[in-house]
Amino acid sequence: MKKLRKTMALVLSGVLVLTTLSACGSSKKNVPNGNSSTTKIAIKYNVVYPPTGTQADGAAALGKFMKDYSGGKIDFKFFPSSQLGDKIPTLEALRAGTIEMTECTASDLSNFSKMWSVFSLPYMFNSGADAIKVVNDPTVSKILNDDAEAMGFKIIGWWNMGERNILNSKRPVQNPEDLKGLKIRVMQDPILAKAINAMGASGTPMAWSDVYTGVQQKTIDGLENSAPVITANKLQEVAKYMSLTQQFIIPDPQLMSKKVFDSLSADTQQAILKAGKSSEEQFNSMWDKAVLKDMDTLKASGVKVNEVNKDAFKAAVKPMVDGYMKTADDKTKALYNAIMAVKK
Repeated sequence: MKKLRKTMALVLSGVLVLTTLSACGSSKKNVPNGNSSTTKIAIKYNVVYPPTGTQADGAAALGKFMKDYSGGKIDFKFFPSSQLGDKIPTLEALRAGTIEMTECTASDLSNFSKMWSVFSLPYMFNSGADAIKVVNDPTVSKILNDDAEAMGFKIIGWWNMGERNILNSKRPVQNPEDLKGLKIRVMQDPILAKAINAMGASGTPMAWSDVYTGVQQKTIDGLENSAPVITANKLQEVAKYMSLTQQFIIPDPQLMSKKVFDSLSADTQQAILKAGKSSEEQFNSMWDKAVLKDMDTLKASGVKVNEVNKDAFKAAVKPMVDGYMKTADDKTKALYNAIMAVKK
């Protein structure tokens, strides 16, 4: 009887070992390294903009491109309205590899590398389309890509976010003196605040998720952004004066965690890069139409839109730009000079 029990114990032990090994082998199929044809790769795409609007439409298209080009391998998950964190925490998470993708402005990357503050300089580009042409120039692109990757980001495409105008709750703005006393929200790059200060207002850095309530509660008097972004976030509800200053023209890179990107198979990497380029082409082709449509939306909601003396604003910010470039490091000067050469 003892011999029989010992034999049964050995059999059960063998079954348990085989079951455990089988389970371990099965779990490997779920490791998101992109090296198996059966692997599902979850891509969390966390952004600050809301679930509706031009940017949200662009995100939906990007997700479809990624799914199609990967043969269904990529599971693109859209997290709008800062669900997983605001911009800077999200960029930190990309560096760590805990969030896979985001979209931000080029200026946001100045929080990790000063060179990117070049994009915060006022009147850098002739238009949003011009900015996209410049960042895709081979010389400029290499500078940007190399620096982004050194920080832990992989650029997969660029979106044209147009020309940014001042929206405020107080009065129309036509000349720099009209901005005196107004607190205007800017993104979290000190160069942006200095530019707005030079234009006559008080530049106030603030996270995007706080802007609506900031205007509503009069913590700030206004902000600067493009019409599609303003309407998507319903900011016309709390501010009724838009002045076409067009001081900042800042393209948005589509970013992926380099740590995650490098862990994927070559074919998956190519699918992602192809999706990024298709997204860039698709989004930028619809941007101008979105601006026209959303400007009409703003006017219909009671926003008063006015032209400005742009030459006066350019003259007001020139000393600030000249001063910045005099003290800039060599890397920043190289990027600035490369942009200026292509822009001409």
